[in-house]
Amino acid sequence: MPDFSDSHQEEIIERIGERAETVEERLEDIPRGRTNPSLGDLTIHSAKKYRLGIVFVDINDFSNYMSRNDDEDTLFMLNLFIPEIMELVRDFDGKLEKNTGDGILAYFGAGEDDGDAVETLLEYIATVKWALKYHVNPKLEDNDVETISISTGSAYDTVYISRIGAHSGNQRMNRLTAVSTGANVASDLEAMAGKDQHYVNDGVYEYSDDENGWGQYVKHVGEHNGYTWGSPLKGHDTAQYYKFTGIWQE
Repeated sequence: MPDFSDSHQEEIIERIGERAETVEERLEDIPRGRTNPSLGDLTIHSAKKYRLGIVFVDINDFSNYMSRNDDEDTLFMLNLFIPEIMELVRDFDGKLEKNTGDGILAYFGAGEDDGDAVETLLEYIATVKWALKYHVNPKLEDNDVETISISTGSAYDTVYISRIGAHSGNQRMNRLTAVSTGANVASDLEAMAGKDQHYVNDGVYEYSDDENGWGQYVKHVGEHNGYTWGSPLKGHDTAQYYKFTGIWQE
């Protein structure tokens, strides 16, 4: 247990109090974001509100994959697959929220209308599936490395991008963080998805183009616990979820 002196305790209390006042002031009127957020766009403790598509991409059964393969092969696979799906985030004008080791969290659609944002999200997933099937896994096979499968969970939702951290001299102790119940829904849907399954929430289904776009590959599955923050489902115990079966074709 740290032994804080009275003066140190007072310093902590004062610091937290000042930060609380600053946060309250900066969050009183949250502006609507129109372009992809960058660290320089926001002061610490401030936020912007977006409508975004959120996706979790995860390698299936990764723990067992590591146990079956030596370290070099596992690292070869990760360094082939993860950077490629990160590059694809950039190709689709998305933002990488984090690299989870065996997957990523990214969001898409800043400044786009709802329909375009959802189509961008679905096209990203379709392209990841294409890259894995036709390029990543064949390259793994060429190098005698075990192939992989993935699952994804996605949601379209209101998202608050906040710059969270602290001022500490020349050290950068702050970063952009996406805050949204939709992110939790996307994470839950990814956890529910099995091998080669790709689940999306009500928001993705609602705004997808089911005639000429990727929405024709979105099919109802059932109900899950939870709701999309800011949607008419807020306060309900269950929401609908759907599977996405599309893949990009050359």
